Amino acid sequence: MEQRLGFDLKLSQQLRLSTAQVLGLEVLQLPILQLEELLRQELESNPLIELEEPESSPSPEEDTQPDDFSFVIEGGNLFVPEEREELPLPAKTSLQEILKEQARLEFSDGELPVALYIIENLDSGGYFTEPASAVAEKFGVSEELVERVRRLITRFTPAGCGSRDLKEAVKAQLEELGASGKFLKAVDYLELLPQEELFLKKSGLKRSELKEFKELLKRVDPSPGAELDAAVKVEPDVKVWLEEGSVKVWVPEVRLSSFRINPAYLRLADEQEVKKFVREKYQRALYLKKALEQRRKTLAEIARCVFNRQRRFLEDGKSLRPLSYSEVAAAVRIHESTVSRAVKDKFVETPFGVFPFKLFFPKGVSGTSVDSVKEAIRRIIESEDKRKPLSDSKIARLLAEQGIKVARRTVAKYREEMGIPGAFKRKVREGA
Repeated sequence: MEQRLGFDLKLSQQLRLSTAQVLGLEVLQLPILQLEELLRQELESNPLIELEEPESSPSPEEDTQPDDFSFVIEGGNLFVPEEREELPLPAKTSLQEILKEQARLEFSDGELPVALYIIENLDSGGYFTEPASAVAEKFGVSEELVERVRRLITRFTPAGCGSRDLKEAVKAQLEELGASGKFLKAVDYLELLPQEELFLKKSGLKRSELKEFKELLKRVDPSPGAELDAAVKVEPDVKVWLEEGSVKVWVPEVRLSSFRINPAYLRLADEQEVKKFVREKYQRALYLKKALEQRRKTLAEIARCVFNRQRRFLEDGKSLRPLSYSEVAAAVRIHESTVSRAVKDKFVETPFGVFPFKLFFPKGVSGTSVDSVKEAIRRIIESEDKRKPLSDSKIARLLAEQGIKVARRTVAKYREEMGIPGAFKRKVREGA
């Protein structure tokens, strides 16, 4: 049979980011201490960048200048910057205290003692190995409640603390990084990774996905709480407060960001290769200047939007309303992924302490946080007649009477997540 050779033409669209866009995304995503390190590297490698002292102290984005920051942690891993004599000595806090502050916001009065106990008894790597049954007996609660509290702690910052084992810690951190469900499932076969063919077969990953999976694993800390008791400097990326009823926002200037670009090298360069090198460095310096200003502007806009919504927190230090990245993105008119990058690994100083930025985005149902809905379901089930347990539909109707509108399937989902069986299995037979 005669074979014919030919050409097939296909049109396709590809999204390619420019150098300026890539640098802008990197600068936006970096927390303040890592950004300082990036700037330090740029100053060392780019001869056109010259550090200059600011003419005056950086002023806040709003009217009133806040007190000096004294605190942070970055990315889920501790980062202790080198001490610089010209800087004031920072106040110290511990990772354990930061976890406790998050717990005080997340848990109800009945759950908080369990959460604090778990945090106080994490091992040197940040893992919790005490049996749930022992904790349940100690506090007179169910094992399901203990495990629910523990699992939520693994989603705190730094992600992974409170995990039972390495796989759970890795999954918590990958979720924080936005990994797909396919990658999360692949963690179950992590021990097979050295045997690539077997790992691919068991995990269901394609060979083309393996490289991305390995790159994600490089960003995971196997000991998320290794510095649990260490005193660390905490430096917020944003400060917010109320002043005469208005939300005030300040994004502090990043150290080393006050630099000028010296174009003299452009005129002095004579050889073609030197000219090309200098032009590239000049362009990168311009991109960096623009990226730093855009980061400050984006963080300020997002923070203002978030805390206009979370104004009550600035008043009492505990009230949080459900809020999603998509809601903020729509209000600020930016992409949802930009909000995610801006919030990731950042800390916010409030009148009530320093908190991970992401803490102010609690998930919600009908204006009520998911945890509050689950707590309401648990209370209804605990008070039901065990001889005639309530169906999920009946529970949904009772919740509606409390102003919480959720579907029957949502009740079933949350009930299962709490480890509570269905009505049939909860029924206590007479004489049993």
